[in-house]
Amino acid sequence: MSTPFAPELRPGMRLQSQTGPAELIVIRPGPGGILACGGLPMVGPGDVLASAPHAAEAAADAVQLGKRYTDATGTLEVLCTKGGAGPLTLDGAILRIKAAAALPASD
Repeated sequence: MSTPFAPELRPGMRLQSQTGPAELIVIRPGPGGILACGGLPMVGPGDVLASAPHAAEAAADAVQLGKRYTDATGTLEVLCTKGGAGPLTLDGAILRIKAAAALPASD
């Protein structure tokens, strides 16, 4: 189920923040929920943005370009294509940066 400000997540879907310049691509949609940045739901490109001022970027909460973010269960995964203010949340729970996979030893 989707609403104007909480679209149903699909792989490859592009989303943008309403509070800053951050943009994402959905890699794995997970179980669904409201994906938000800076406290407001993410919207699709071209959707009407809320009339909220851009949030000041805090280094600890900033969405980092090129990083993958995931939920606690590892079912949702998004890729940041444009950095900006954060934090990213799914139904109020803060998303964390996905750790890089360890490469096998080349002995």
